[in-house]
Amino acid sequence: MSYFGCLDAGEFEDALEQVLSKGRTFKPIMSLPDWEGAAGCYIMVFDHYKQFYVGTTGNIRQRIKQHWSARKPFDRILFGTPYDSVFPVDELRPLDTTRLYAARSRNPFSMEERVEKAADRRFCLNRMAGGEPTPLMVALTILDPRSRPLVPGVAPMTSEEYQRALTGVHDVVASAVALPPADAGEALASMDMGIRAVTLSSGELGFWSRRDEVGRAVVRGDLDTVRYSAFLEALGEHVFWPKADMQRNSVEG
Repeated sequence: MSYFGCLDAGEFEDALEQVLSKGRTFKPIMSLPDWEGAAGCYIMVFDHYKQFYVGTTGNIRQRIKQHWSARKPFDRILFGTPYDSVFPVDELRPLDTTRLYAARSRNPFSMEERVEKAADRRFCLNRMAGGEPTPLMVALTILDPRSRPLVPGVAPMTSEEYQRALTGVHDVVASAVALPPADAGEALASMDMGIRAVTLSSGELGFWSRRDEVGRAVVRGDLDTVRYSAFLEALGEHVFWPKADMQRNSVEG
């Protein structure tokens, strides 16, 4: 949501016009039933988030309704890392959708490929390239998913600042294990959880937050899951533990 909020509405409108011009025959959808059984390419627009999605189908009305009712499985919400994953269009609903465009076509994959190539990646929710989804394309997408680093609005951090922050998190974790769970959670949650764009010693840009490091402390065994749960709850989250697959550590553990 912070990423969407950093985008410029004027630039978004220009990007959308560029995409619509590549289709040439796109028309606004005024009545969705008029497109029942129509094969072609469609564009869903979400003005509030300054995003659009390009798709192709053999039945435009049915496919758009599927987007509105489908939900991504939990393990597919992210496509890449939490800091560069493209938000899934199937998590948006009818009231999020402010405009619809469509074009009938006998070769919708070709149109989709042309239109999607013209899309500015900052504003496009497509997670893979347009065109016919061949096995090779799907395999390459899985190996190298579409991404767009959340640079706008993310505070920069030098490599030296990152190392100091890392040490600080480790110190707080070491102190928290001696506290009662509720107090430990509050102590951990009191740290700044903002996302930082870290310039690594290699010169590459990476993304990090203290929340990431608290989670890694659990994986390493430096922090038990009871105190980690208290930390998440102190951040305002609700924690649900699988009943059979995972058990929380004891408070003593």
